[in-house]
Amino acid sequence: MKKILVVCGNGIASSSIMVSVLQDYLKENNLEAQVDKASISDCSADRFNSYDLVVSSTKLATPGITTKVIVGAGLLTGIGEEEIYSAVKQELQK
Repeated sequence: MKKILVVCGNGIASSSIMVSVLQDYLKENNLEAQVDKASISDCSADRFNSYDLVVSSTKLATPGITTKVIVGAGLLTGIGEEEIYSAVKQELQK
């Protein structure tokens, strides 16, 4: 099973909302993935790289990340969320 890490500044509010929205999308589209959340500051490049996909509330400046990172702020605002869903689906189907 693919693993997605959802991160925001503190790992509390924004990431919780993004996890909920993302899990609803996955369920509605019969996609399976483990979805975890964390604070950006608690994550090292090694932790990011242990996931198949990272969805972040903001652009990440952590050097050494090789995992695909999607800026998922649109999951909070609804603006551009279809592009985010499409990118998530594409990554999960690799």
